[in-house]
Amino acid sequence: MDLRRLKTIFIFVLIAINIMFFALINNVRNYEKEERRTMTESLTALLSKNMIYISKMVQLPESPDISSFYLEKMFGSNEQLVSKFLGERYTETEPDTYSGNDGRLYIDGDEFRYYNTNPQTPIEDFSEENIEKICRGEMERIGILSDMYVFGGVNFVEDGIRAIFTMQHHKDVFFDAYVSFDVSEKGIVGVSGRNLVSGLTAADNGAEFFSIISVLPDLADNPRLEKNVAHNVVSIKPGYYIGKTAESYRNILAIPVWQIATDSGQILYYDARNGQSID
Repeated sequence: MDLRRLKTIFIFVLIAINIMFFALINNVRNYEKEERRTMTESLTALLSKNMIYISKMVQLPESPDISSFYLEKMFGSNEQLVSKFLGERYTETEPDTYSGNDGRLYIDGDEFRYYNTNPQTPIEDFSEENIEKICRGEMERIGILSDMYVFGGVNFVEDGIRAIFTMQHHKDVFFDAYVSFDVSEKGIVGVSGRNLVSGLTAADNGAEFFSIISVLPDLADNPRLEKNVAHNVVSIKPGYYIGKTAESYRNILAIPVWQIATDSGQILYYDARNGQSID
């Protein structure tokens, strides 16, 4: 047989195989898309019967690959946190309430709030860029690893503005790990935060989420959603959740979760490893 003709036949066979391969992939994708649409319609109908509605603005996210993390808290004890803000000379005026020469500190489990009664550096430039720079400088002074936090902008509060920083790994947020700074013309007048972390260690690699479609049916029976009252789901996000921890400050597990928010301000968390609600 002519070699040139054989080569031509071989090329056409490869083209035909590729066409069949892409057609098969397209059919699989169409099937998955149709299956997801059918499941979404069934889910919407189920929730509607229980007066739970998903806003048209909410897109049901795909299930990303994400890892659990073991965390190490930044301060090994409450005493270390207190001394960082108030120095070595302070008094505990009430349980978990501390006073020093320049401020007061309140600790409530994994949360804290510090009031600086003697700020030293006045601020004139209130642009977001300058506020972020000043706050990151304060984070470094305190010992917070600023590169683990993403600047989320500012909100107006009574005496000035509040700059918010959320802890993230790549694009995924740790929902209950944050630090914020209250800033006025006098300088930084307050610092608050939750679950300040000094280190992350991946517990596993590429663990898959339970799909949000498999999680949402539980809303119909979730005791935190009042019955016979309409609830509108306004936000669904994947991320991490630490929760309240025991006295140990090492090897705290942050788990992958789905965060579901309603228009009434209710925030629900579901463990993405097993689809169960987190109290």
